[in-house]
Amino acid sequence: MTEATRKDGWAVTLGPYTYIPAPAHSSATVNGTLTKEGCPVALQVTEPVLRDFIDRMSALEKDLARRWISATDWPAFVLAE
Repeated sequence: MTEATRKDGWAVTLGPYTYIPAPAHSSATVNGTLTKEGCPVALQVTEPVLRDFIDRMSALEKDLARRWISATDWPAFVLAE
């Protein structure tokens, strides 16, 4: 999750869960919301952990996408000369 995602409050879907982060400028007492099939899930303790997890997963996803694109640029078989 990027800072823009957090600032704009974009919803992030994680399997059956939907997470809407608290705005970046909000106080530390304001949490985002997490729902599962329309039912709220408390985030009083878990939000910082969830934010960190989503940030790290986003970084891994970007790195994997970069590697995937560079891997497809290589020919499937390199012939020896």
